Amino acid sequence: MNIKKIIPNKVKQEGKYLLYKLLKMPYNRAGVPVEIIKFLPNNKPINLVDIGASNGKFTGIINEYYKINRAVLVEPIAELKPILESKFPDRSRFYVENVAISETTGHVDFYHFAKDANVLSSMLKVKDGFFDPNLAEPIKVRVQSDTLDNVLTKANLDDVDLLKIDVQGAEHLVLNSAPKSLKNTRLVYTEFSYKPMYEGSSTFFDLYKILIESNFRLVSTTPIWTNLDGEIIQGDALFVNNL
Repeated sequence: MNIKKIIPNKVKQEGKYLLYKLLKMPYNRAGVPVEIIKFLPNNKPINLVDIGASNGKFTGIINEYYKINRAVLVEPIAELKPILESKFPDRSRFYVENVAISETTGHVDFYHFAKDANVLSSMLKVKDGFFDPNLAEPIKVRVQSDTLDNVLTKANLDDVDLLKIDVQGAEHLVLNSAPKSLKNTRLVYTEFSYKPMYEGSSTFFDLYKILIESNFRLVSTTPIWTNLDGEIIQGDALFVNNL
């Protein structure tokens, strides 16, 4: 008898999670954060939304461990769209949208850093003193904007298992644009800052308030950027929908 077949998937998931924690492994072999694995079993296909998809690294990691039923990748930098479409050519499963997610539909200013620093690009202007002063100044351009609710409606995606947000201080704009979508979202995995790094940017405490009021609970935070003096500046947080 194959013992693995009679062990409930939930028990196997818990076992994997406990092993990762025991070994102090923040990610599994595919690179998926272990906290996501704990709350999102891989026993059936999932729907993924990747806001700030960049070159598709996060979607690629998720696609290696989970079977993706439908994925919506949103990236405002135009030259990255063909890269994403090339990496994920199955149009029946991967939908790529070249917009900035905001509270309004139309166009917004976007501060575009050079290629080697484009992960710092944002709808918001960087505050003085946060990044390397030798970095070239970003170029301000106008990009198309839309709400997350509108984008997911166009993509025919009603239920979201995992919503990932990495938009350099504009996370609150994404969340505020998605009252309908959040109700049907299982997990929100978002980058956050403990202090504003961009003009008008949100902090962890802003995102916590929005998501708690949207019936989510916080289950994990992970530091990703710490100053030389030990101060935690940025991290990733995982929220789970109580429904």
